[in-house]
Amino acid sequence: MQLETVDRLDTGALVTAAQQGDADAWERLVEEFTPMLKARIRRFRLGHEDAQDVLQTTWLLAWQNLKSVADGQRMAGWLATIAFRECLKLTKRTREICTPDLDTLGSTDDVDRELARIWLAGTLEELVEGLPDAQRVLFRALTETSEPHYVDVARRLGRPVGSIGPTRARCFAKLRGMLQAREITRDFLD
Repeated sequence: MQLETVDRLDTGALVTAAQQGDADAWERLVEEFTPMLKARIRRFRLGHEDAQDVLQTTWLLAWQNLKSVADGQRMAGWLATIAFRECLKLTKRTREICTPDLDTLGSTDDVDRELARIWLAGTLEELVEGLPDAQRVLFRALTETSEPHYVDVARRLGRPVGSIGPTRARCFAKLRGMLQAREITRDFLD
């Protein structure tokens, strides 16, 4: 497959080409998905070296098992699962609890705020899992980078650019409702 003739191939075509031994396709997959993997790995609050090890192991396992990918459009989820499992293995192996050093925060109010932030992050992750599939996938795509661009997100998800904003609005409205149902309001966050 000649990748030079096509400016942007969809993920499925890149996976198929990589499965057939196309090194350029593999490099483009690594380029495309490394930022998403780094964002997922960061959620585990690992040290820099450990995070790099998990990233490297994820790509190694992906390369070794690439032929098992039947649907290339599901590559992002497959890679995220590998990274998640590797992060879990690492944290279990080291038996370290990845929380901030609360003694360095200073006042009791600072400690309370940090504990509330950690709890809220876990709660938000739980609520995101309860979103409809389209909204959950979009939420993750929008939060994986610090400055997501609708065009890039739409291309990666295979959706029209015009659908990103309305889906995002429905997603955030649903999350707001779920937070309110748990009586988590702005007052709680202040």
